[in-house]
Amino acid sequence: MINSNATKDVNGYDFLNTAKSTKKADSIDAAQDRFMKLLVTQLQTQDPMNPMDNAAMTSQMAQISTVQGIEKLNQTMTSLQSMYSTSQTVAASALIGRVALAEGNNLPLKNGNATAGVQLAADAQNVELSIFDKVGNLVNTQHLTGQKAGTVNFQWDGKNDTGVAQPDGDYTFAVKATQGTNEVTATPLAFANVVAMGWEGTTPVLHLSNDKTTKIDGIRQLI
Repeated sequence: MINSNATKDVNGYDFLNTAKSTKKADSIDAAQDRFMKLLVTQLQTQDPMNPMDNAAMTSQMAQISTVQGIEKLNQTMTSLQSMYSTSQTVAASALIGRVALAEGNNLPLKNGNATAGVQLAADAQNVELSIFDKVGNLVNTQHLTGQKAGTVNFQWDGKNDTGVAQPDGDYTFAVKATQGTNEVTATPLAFANVVAMGWEGTTPVLHLSNDKTTKIDGIRQLI
């Protein structure tokens, strides 16, 4: 005779719900655990006369694998981003002491010579450069023709429009570019020494001797 007191209901899925680990689960394990609990709950509450078919079970397991893959991809991307930030910092610090051509409109004249540049967003038939002294007076105007998109360097001999040499010092310039009747985006570029490095968030920023700052991808030339 069987003793009914020795008999109790046993749920074959209890070990999945009650098993505990001494190791703290990471985000991937946590996501997998959540999916497994949902799947087990479905299995526990399904209609015995109409159980989940194989296709549905396969679909559920595929979802678990997808979540695992996404979580691992996120971790990999985070790691790559950290490595990229570190490499940018190393590269930026190595530029201290170099002369960089970056966005800026200052044009220092020394020994009758000044050099700067322009960044053209597209080809330009005409590029007009206007040079001003430190009080804003127009000193010289230059025209460059048939310029291709990209970085264009130019030199000024320190003379005004009538050929009179101007004293050494600080000058500025403005640029206007056109292709036919259409205006072309033109950004003035200036040479300056890289004197220090800082950060904007996690992005390294270079401090220049002309009181400007630039990111590494803002540098067009290095000397």
